[in-house]
Amino acid sequence: MTIHATEDYEPTRKFGWREVLQSVVGLTIATLLLIFVLPRVADSSWPDILRQMALVGGWVAVLMVVLKLIGLYSYTFTLTGSLPGLSHRRALLVNASGSMISNIMPMGGAVAVAITYVMCRSWGFMRRNISTSLVVTGVWNIMARLALPVIAILVVIIGPMDTPAPVILGSVIAVVALLMVLAFFLAVIYSDKASHLVGHSLGWVAKPFSKRLRAGANLDSLIQDQRGRWGNVASSNGWKMSLGLAGMLGIFFVLYLVACHTVGVELPIAHIFAAYAIRQLLTVVAITPGGLGITEAGTAAVLIAFGADPTAAAAAALLYAVVTHLLDVPLGALAMLIWWLSPNRPTTYQLDSQGELAPTPRGAALPGGERAEAVGDPAPSTAPDEARNGQD
Repeated sequence: MTIHATEDYEPTRKFGWREVLQSVVGLTIATLLLIFVLPRVADSSWPDILRQMALVGGWVAVLMVVLKLIGLYSYTFTLTGSLPGLSHRRALLVNASGSMISNIMPMGGAVAVAITYVMCRSWGFMRRNISTSLVVTGVWNIMARLALPVIAILVVIIGPMDTPAPVILGSVIAVVALLMVLAFFLAVIYSDKASHLVGHSLGWVAKPFSKRLRAGANLDSLIQDQRGRWGNVASSNGWKMSLGLAGMLGIFFVLYLVACHTVGVELPIAHIFAAYAIRQLLTVVAITPGGLGITEAGTAAVLIAFGADPTAAAAAALLYAVVTHLLDVPLGALAMLIWWLSPNRPTTYQLDSQGELAPTPRGAALPGGERAEAVGDPAPSTAPDEARNGQD
């Protein structure tokens, strides 16, 4: 698949030597954190940690890989809800590719966004629909990861054991941040004054770093155009996106629980959930690829604070990282290869300029200079199940 610029398509951020250098530096920092900080946090040694990880049998390894794949598929419901017309198969390709990029680059979310944009454009989705999807899923992800420590602290508080100070502090920070993100998102959608203030402020801050803004593009106009779409997608498919995200995080918690019990972490489920919640919170703020190194040290510290065996806690953190980070690399590479070799058949349905589900118009510009040929009768008020469910 060759991607060229067209009138309706602008190439996004390129992956060059700068990104390669960032990946090398980020992975080096993460490796150093794992090698030196994790054993120190656990007051253990690598031979002891690896000996604990050797408890993982073949069937347990298969189970953890299966749980990982189910979790990735669960998130396709979030993606198809945020981008009507996207199939679950294509959403899985987007998810796997983005996860790989995020886990090999520090602050890799920006490059993952670019990959998502290019892939969705190759399937004929309009730029405004992709932008809406990226913003809404971004907000959903942040709020979910901030909400987990809040749930964890409520679960732990009603238990018989004292709650460690790091868990309490993380939960307090999460509550404040969650309320701020939610208030900001709602204000931009429903308040004209707030949305214009945000648009002008962000435009002024971002202008020195954006060629488009320096060339005269108006960020405030873009935000005003997107406001209705954000609200429409959130109100229409918010339940679907929430279920998909909750399913992914829930399945990944089961994976974390399996990892803990396999290597000998003997704690109540509530306390393991609290450690998992803090781990998810750390992925929001970590500066290494996927939070690697930082999240492992943090979650091991929480498990130890709850009374887990230090070596087992470190082994559990490392085992979970192997499945959720290292496995993303081959899966993401395979997903990008499938996308690259597959024909870029345009999506049948997507949201039109009025925010209604409609057939992709004949002649819509696609990357590579091609034109969409998918046409159909105007979308009925109740769209076909294939379009709503994202099935090919």
